[in-house]
Amino acid sequence: MANSFSWSNLFLALLGCYLVVAALLYFSQSSQVYHPPKGHTGTPAQWGMDFETVHLNSEGVTLVNWWIPGREDRPVVLFFHGNATNISEMQGHVSLFSSLGMGVFLLDYRGYGLSEGEPSEAGTQADAEAAWRYLVEMKNIPADRLLFYGHSLGGGVASGLAVDHPPGWLVLEGTFTSIPDVAAQLYPYLPVRLMAHIIYPNLDRIARIKAPLLVIHSSDDEIIPDSHGKKLFEAAHQPKQFYPASGSHHSGFSSGGRQSIQVLSAFIFPSEG
Repeated sequence: MANSFSWSNLFLALLGCYLVVAALLYFSQSSQVYHPPKGHTGTPAQWGMDFETVHLNSEGVTLVNWWIPGREDRPVVLFFHGNATNISEMQGHVSLFSSLGMGVFLLDYRGYGLSEGEPSEAGTQADAEAAWRYLVEMKNIPADRLLFYGHSLGGGVASGLAVDHPPGWLVLEGTFTSIPDVAAQLYPYLPVRLMAHIIYPNLDRIARIKAPLLVIHSSDDEIIPDSHGKKLFEAAHQPKQFYPASGSHHSGFSSGGRQSIQVLSAFIFPSEG
């Protein structure tokens, strides 16, 4: 009896620990997904570029963003950055776009950089909508001249916007199939798919997007395995391209120099090749 009682206590203790870990994970999802750096570490002026600070109202929240103009005959990039960064750290990407003569709107979601509020899935999508309306309705840029570029978490924001407002082009770099898919890889022994309330269902959305698609994913990506990018590519409609980049999750493609410029140029301007 004593031995049986001991095993029962051990089982109950382990079950209790399991439930505590599951509860902590459930209630800390927001802090697990979003890591918004506050403030700015630089500006486009320090990168040698002209720019304008644009304040947007998104559901009563003030967002602080940057507009970097380009050539009138080129697409305009609506850029959605990743999780643990903000617009002040996007020099590498902006340099790629500027080298092709494209204007760039850099959006800082609520809670990121100098933007007010706290991030959420619904909030980031509302912020993306506010940026789209600014470009289309205030700056009179045709919707089909916009290129949505989403990096990592930003790919979830970009794909969500693309479903409702089809762009001229969509680029997803280092993007996941969904947050629950990532969580299942990190916590294989927890029922994270049942617990998740932050989703970004990119794989479900991708088949509903008709814009030409470029998926960029590095086989060296240490945060989001390239299997996610390959699944997104496989589920997407034509026309589509997959570029197997190299290097880290955060800067592999943006630090690719001439090769990265050629990849973007061939995707956006195939007739110039």
